[in-house]
Amino acid sequence: MLTTCRIFFNIMSAWKLLQRRCYDILSYKYSLLVILVAFTCIFIGIIHFGEVWLAWSKEKYEAVFHSFNDNILGKSFQKKLCQHVPIDVVYTWVNGSDPNFIKSLEKHIPIIDSNTISSRFSDKDELRYSLRSLEMYAPWVRHVYIVTNGQIPSWLDMDNPRMTLITHEDIFLDKNHLPTFSSPAIESHIHRIPGISDKFLYFNDDVMLGAEVWPEDFITQAGGQKVYLAWWVPDCSDICPWAWVGDGSCDPACNTTLCEFDGGDCNSTLLSTDSEPFEEESDYPYKYLQILGEKNKSTTISFNNSEKINNSTTVAWMHTVAMTHRTLNLKNQSSFISNLTKFSDIKEYNDNSKTIKLNDSNDMPESIFGDSNHTKLHIQFKRYLNDDIINLVQGNNSIKSNKLKYSDQWKHKNRQLDTYAESLLYVNKIYNIIYGFDRRKVPAHMPHLIDKWIVNSMQRKFESDFIKTSSHKIRNAEDMQFAFSYFYFLMSENLYIPVGDIFDKFDTDKSGTWSDREIRTLLSRLYPLPLDYNLVVEFENSIVNCSKYLKLTEDVKVPPGERYLDSMLPVVSKELISNCDWVASKIKTRFGKSKRYKHEVIKAGKNEIFEMLTSNVSLTVQLLDEIRRDPKKFICLNDDMDPLRHSENEIVRALLNDFYRSLYPLKSTFELPPQFRNRFSYREELIEWRANRTRTRNLLLILIVLLLIITLYHLSYYHIRRIFRIRTLPTLLI
Repeated sequence: MLTTCRIFFNIMSAWKLLQRRCYDILSYKYSLLVILVAFTCIFIGIIHFGEVWLAWSKEKYEAVFHSFNDNILGKSFQKKLCQHVPIDVVYTWVNGSDPNFIKSLEKHIPIIDSNTISSRFSDKDELRYSLRSLEMYAPWVRHVYIVTNGQIPSWLDMDNPRMTLITHEDIFLDKNHLPTFSSPAIESHIHRIPGISDKFLYFNDDVMLGAEVWPEDFITQAGGQKVYLAWWVPDCSDICPWAWVGDGSCDPACNTTLCEFDGGDCNSTLLSTDSEPFEEESDYPYKYLQILGEKNKSTTISFNNSEKINNSTTVAWMHTVAMTHRTLNLKNQSSFISNLTKFSDIKEYNDNSKTIKLNDSNDMPESIFGDSNHTKLHIQFKRYLNDDIINLVQGNNSIKSNKLKYSDQWKHKNRQLDTYAESLLYVNKIYNIIYGFDRRKVPAHMPHLIDKWIVNSMQRKFESDFIKTSSHKIRNAEDMQFAFSYFYFLMSENLYIPVGDIFDKFDTDKSGTWSDREIRTLLSRLYPLPLDYNLVVEFENSIVNCSKYLKLTEDVKVPPGERYLDSMLPVVSKELISNCDWVASKIKTRFGKSKRYKHEVIKAGKNEIFEMLTSNVSLTVQLLDEIRRDPKKFICLNDDMDPLRHSENEIVRALLNDFYRSLYPLKSTFELPPQFRNRFSYREELIEWRANRTRTRNLLLILIVLLLIITLYHLSYYHIRRIFRIRTLPTLLI
């Protein structure tokens, strides 16, 4: 009991002493300031330590610290997201009915038909409903960026923290390229949006979501980027499909500049033979490959030095006959010639001043169709269909083609391809030169997941082409189509692996040497199965010979159990394999090249709907009802209405608006309340108004502060005088 009392007495004495010391400190003039500074430093030190600890442990406890509610709805999707990387969304939008926009368009681009302008840039409120679909079916996206020429949709909530309006001036490197009205030019810069995520989704404003969408629809950890491909690029010419190019046989109809001289088939093959019949999986959807002109009764075809066919009706006839001749098995040549002469009234051919006259009977010129051999008939016929080959010289049983006098002669071909289709062929031609000839498909019309670092690599490689694309005021035949260029760059880029890395890949036990088991695994992937004993012996003998003649500097310790009892192999180290030329070349040929970017090609059509809206009201109603019945994940309705049919177009627009409202009736957080509209149509006007508002507010705050200071001064005037009054001691009289 006494001990307890002493302990309590000592504690109370210490507490009293601490109190007296605190009172002593507080009695000084600046004690409170010192204490405040001390506590502030302690508080800042605690916060700094917490930040360091969080940064140090973030990677270890990523599942705990990772924010799954950093999205446009602010909800957590941790239970639904298999992978979480911040993904933003980018829209490109323009209001083509804006008078200022039309005036700018007319100023920079000569306009012939104003109806074409309104149909090309018309706004049917697709962006509003696309944002609604985004909030309904992909609320996990982090942020939305809307790229415009400065225009602001009247219904858009500019104060939404999850939305940022970006202008062309914010992303274009060369401001001399502005203003622009070309979507490929704008698309080539969207990856430069400040603060955008490394991977982002690019939406056209007419693309909607019709079902739940997750990041796994675009990318997976195992398979990489998913690439949705739809239809083949347009044929290189009206009489040569891409299936004939690079098929191993020389097709004179394809031996042209645009068709890349039949993919080199005519440079090395013997006398051309028929290409195999083929079936297209799908065709280019816009039906651009149309033959112009009505039936002409003229009966003359002139083959001059450039061998251009002047009769458009005859071109259509020859194209039809050529395609039919590839796929049909004609019973005999005489019936074929008979059908030709009955189909057309061709009277005369003129080939370099050599005139060949035809009668109305079934006799066709021997110089054109040759003898009764069916293959030769096809070859000669295609040779006369060839549109831009100058001459075919036949010698030593081979056909050699001369290039065109003008390398850009393909630009002047009278083909009904729109600018989009021509730019696809342009990019396809460039990629054939860089990556080798290949048949390519067009990416589906849907949201595209873009990696901005891959875009940077692509634009560094094709810098001049993208600079030219950026400089175009409107769509151009020599644009680098963004999605087509991006996905085929991603799929075509290769990564070259050094021999040392290949060695490490098969050194599964990380011993620094190849065991007999590891070599067996290598051979099973190097040669076809079942393994030929002679190939195995040849490979092992090459290693043994290299070990005898190479002077190796490494002294590798071989772990036990590396060799079979009957094995004659030496120590197979990385240095040995790297310096053994025959073995190194073998494994480099097989394993030395891989795709730089992981990707998975998916045939489009299962989850996408892409339709062209026409001025036909009944067809539009049927189309919209079909989409209502079975909406896909991605819906794209493109405008292909006839600008001259005004009344029908108004009905179609009303039907489309009703269709959107039926699928997406709820207002999104990106919209203003129905009774409000944006005061300004351009961001510059809004920024100027906000700056004036800020200046006015700051001035008002300054005036209020001055008024408070003056009021307080007058209220405490006498107290302030007492504080600053100088006291003087009275003078002592002596």
